[in-house]
Amino acid sequence: MKLRRILLMTVSAASIAAPAMAQVAPAAVEEVIVTAQRRSENLQSVPVTVSAFTSNQLEQRQIASTVDLVRTIPNLVGHNNTGTGSANTYFLRGLGSTEQIATLDPAVSTYVDDVIIPRQNVNNYALFDVERIEVLRGPQGTTFGRNSTGGAINVITRKPGTEFGGFVSGAFGSFDKRQVRGSVDAPISDKILTKFSAFYDKDDGWLKNITNGERFNGAKNLGLRAAVRYLPTEDVMWDVSLEHLTSDGLYLRSILAQPRNTRSQVAQAGETESVLLDALANRGQRNKTRSTSISSNLEWKMGELTVNAITGARTVDQEFVIDFSLPTAAANPLPFVLTNDGQYNVFTQEFKVSGESGALRYVGGIFFFREENTTLTSQILPIPGVNPISCSRGFAGDGQFSCNGAPGYSSSRHIDNDTTSWAAYGQVDYQFTDQFSLQAGARYTIEEKTVDLKSTPQGGMTTANLKAAGIDTKLDTNILTPRVALNFKPNDDTLIYVSATRGFKAGGWNSRTAYRPQEFQPMKPETTWSYEAGLKTELFERRLRLNATAFYAETNNLQLSYTTPGPTPGSTLSTQDNAGDIEVKGVELEVVARPITNLELFGTAGFQEGKYTRVNPRANSFCPAGTVNLSLPSGCTAGTFINAIDASDELSRFPKRTVALGGVWTIPIEGLGGSFKISGEANYNGGYWTTASNSAPSTRTPTALNSYSGKYTLLNGSISFVTDDQLWKATLDCKNCSDKTYITSVFNGAFYGEPRKYTFSIQRKF
Repeated sequence: MKLRRILLMTVSAASIAAPAMAQVAPAAVEEVIVTAQRRSENLQSVPVTVSAFTSNQLEQRQIASTVDLVRTIPNLVGHNNTGTGSANTYFLRGLGSTEQIATLDPAVSTYVDDVIIPRQNVNNYALFDVERIEVLRGPQGTTFGRNSTGGAINVITRKPGTEFGGFVSGAFGSFDKRQVRGSVDAPISDKILTKFSAFYDKDDGWLKNITNGERFNGAKNLGLRAAVRYLPTEDVMWDVSLEHLTSDGLYLRSILAQPRNTRSQVAQAGETESVLLDALANRGQRNKTRSTSISSNLEWKMGELTVNAITGARTVDQEFVIDFSLPTAAANPLPFVLTNDGQYNVFTQEFKVSGESGALRYVGGIFFFREENTTLTSQILPIPGVNPISCSRGFAGDGQFSCNGAPGYSSSRHIDNDTTSWAAYGQVDYQFTDQFSLQAGARYTIEEKTVDLKSTPQGGMTTANLKAAGIDTKLDTNILTPRVALNFKPNDDTLIYVSATRGFKAGGWNSRTAYRPQEFQPMKPETTWSYEAGLKTELFERRLRLNATAFYAETNNLQLSYTTPGPTPGSTLSTQDNAGDIEVKGVELEVVARPITNLELFGTAGFQEGKYTRVNPRANSFCPAGTVNLSLPSGCTAGTFINAIDASDELSRFPKRTVALGGVWTIPIEGLGGSFKISGEANYNGGYWTTASNSAPSTRTPTALNSYSGKYTLLNGSISFVTDDQLWKATLDCKNCSDKTYITSVFNGAFYGEPRKYTFSIQRKF
């Protein structure tokens, strides 16, 4: 009763403030249909923790690419990968990956129309002509089963319409931003429908290189998509789409405390076809990705049974030359350049059946995944008098490269890695009574990964070197990932559920900075058990929607980057490895309210706690051999302590609080023949460590950079005018309106979030 009185008071107050709207009956919150369980269902009837956004909501909240989702999803942290604007680092409930090299997989998977994008280097998916987005939180071990210990992001594109129509829009904004978007539905007949969509956007970047005046952290993106829907009969539907995306954009570190400035001797100008030669000549700094994909979904309905054949293929080309040196205000740093020239190909085939029979509903299928990747990578550090191509001396006098006068291995490596995966899955829902139902499912995966290192002219290690060092070049995984849930519906508008779900993330190899065979260590799969209790309800004639989840998760063999002791006394390794085990618990809330017809309010909140329950002995902080000095606070000779991971460390990229609050207010103006829409949103992040080791300048690590990103609040807003016939729309957007300075990552310098940006756009529908 108290909640009802509060809502009625809110409605009364809003009626006084906006008398023009008082005569309009309140409308319900928008119904959202999702496919989180691989079948179409109302969001409120799905016993899964999922956030969903329609195309209108994406536009109102200025979600232009998948990285923008982090502002509105509880307990999700994300930003561009260090260096590259095409890749995103996501951490959800403490699980994620900061590395995009192809020998490692992300913990938060990205899908487009149910087809996985396995590589992190192109997961910053541009949202053009999208129907909706679903973000599933927690392990998705059954229906979305591959590499989803943290969760999954599923983008559903808009399908061809039955009538001719479309839109075109243009925009300009801060940092010389220019953008053009358009889409057209062009049905050929009642049975053949087509759609063509495209976008182009460019901005010059907000980070100034004071060495030569160039600008970084901009973007130039292009997207083209052609889609066909074929309807040969009432029971058969075939969707096919072809898509091509290009993304050119860097995300570089700034001078500490000067977020708009950096220093780099590596110019963007002078690019050639060789990333290695460009890096050696301090030219052609860039990140370029080219992605082409085709997807097909053939659906056949046979009474209560539906069969889908879902096929996907994607090829990605990426090249980058990126300077990761530590910039200072006083002088240009010595370049520290990483290069990458790679091609990544994936093919997936899935056959899915779904249906119902009496009190039983079911979904199941088989899934095939094949990926073939080639990566040419190197590190350039032009120290006078030594090899400009970084190298490491062999631990036992081994190696085919002269590394500063001794045998060793070059950082220039040719890495081929392949993955073949088969899976079978099934899930059933049985309705015992009108109020109680049980859901049970499982997925069994058989996966094989192989790696092959080919010789390079610069003396990189080979597969023969790996085998001589006892490194496994093939990883096999056979794993069962079950799920069970009990659901209770006390009435038509409320769902209460409890569930237990297992997920896994495949193993891989430490490879980015592994120049010697002993460093190319394999990893075990990361596995997670998550236990959830959830409530989904709609109140006051569907004018208030409240969804809440409490969760507890245990993860074994967490995959993270950290520093470990080397195989010889005094040596260290930079490693991507199994850091240990963690446990995480928390609560997530999502609220949508429509107190009056023209006002929608929304809010989300995430609260979580986590800790290490076991630290891999190889991951513990340590003193290098010969530097032990127990009389000093660190127990080491001054300056030698290696800060890896301690059991007391907080989890990486794990804010304990995330909150988003906002609303959209529509104001009809009869004299203008349209309406104003005013939207605003505040996003709070409670702060997090950006590295596995909680490193800050101290007596133990006197030269370390502080890797903590402090708490911050971002403000976003927009105002638009839409004509009553919905044909014209003009919008002024503002992101980070208060120009808040905040850090997203720390690696040889601070990586700052985007400054304040304005965009003005005009759209015309037809």
